[in-house]
Amino acid sequence: MLKVLTYFGVVAAFCCTAAFANENALGTAEFGGIVVPAREAEVTPIVSAWLKSITFEPGQIVTKGDVLFEFHTAPADYRLQLAQGQLSVAEAKLLQAEAELKRTETLKSKDVISESAVEIAEAARGIAAGNVEQAKATVGLAGLGVMQMTQKAPITGVISAPMVKENGWQDVTLSGGDGITMAIITQLDPIQVIGKVPYAVYANRQKLLKSDEAISEALVLSLVLPDGELYPHEGRLVSGGYKFDEVTQTLEVWGEFPNPDLFLRPGLKVTIRSRAANN
Repeated sequence: MLKVLTYFGVVAAFCCTAAFANENALGTAEFGGIVVPAREAEVTPIVSAWLKSITFEPGQIVTKGDVLFEFHTAPADYRLQLAQGQLSVAEAKLLQAEAELKRTETLKSKDVISESAVEIAEAARGIAAGNVEQAKATVGLAGLGVMQMTQKAPITGVISAPMVKENGWQDVTLSGGDGITMAIITQLDPIQVIGKVPYAVYANRQKLLKSDEAISEALVLSLVLPDGELYPHEGRLVSGGYKFDEVTQTLEVWGEFPNPDLFLRPGLKVTIRSRAANN
């Protein structure tokens, strides 16, 4: 089972300070931030099966659709072959029923048999057609079972070390029916940053712009890295007032930044600068 997850992990409290470049509510504000993934995907087995091979290395960048785990397919292959054989039988019986219906219609046109005989032949043909559709669905399900013997990456990102071993039985009924975690993929591009904005900054901007949506549209974000260098890509505010901390009197905000070189990594502490987009 592939579970695609939004990151709402607990962020440890950290010291933050704010300074305005001018008295305007949209002047530049600086506050502490920490890099977090925008998305994570948990890879779990879709069906219970024997794990044949693991096709990635810990920390590897995987692309959506890459094969991660391969299971032994023999049982699934046999189920597909059985379903295909049953479909062939059903199709043959349908041909037989259609031929019988045609024969009875010919005899009825010659008044050799009664109308009821034709009705019986029509019903038999309908049952045969229904059996074919049922067999086709069974083939489809069996084919899906074969596909599920290969686990692929649901998103692009950096993958954890495998949490299972090759040639082990993977049981979807473990952990209360949620299955077992085989690996976790963390999206790195785009990536998000959580910051804690002093309430005074938020209040001044709220008074001026009237809504969190207007604040998000009016501001642009930049990052100062731990070594003092300015991160080369600007970001945007995706949440302007997520949670208020009564101890620090700050609001938690979320920004999103492009990370094409995968330079930013979850856990990195940075300084966030927010300013008006036209400044």
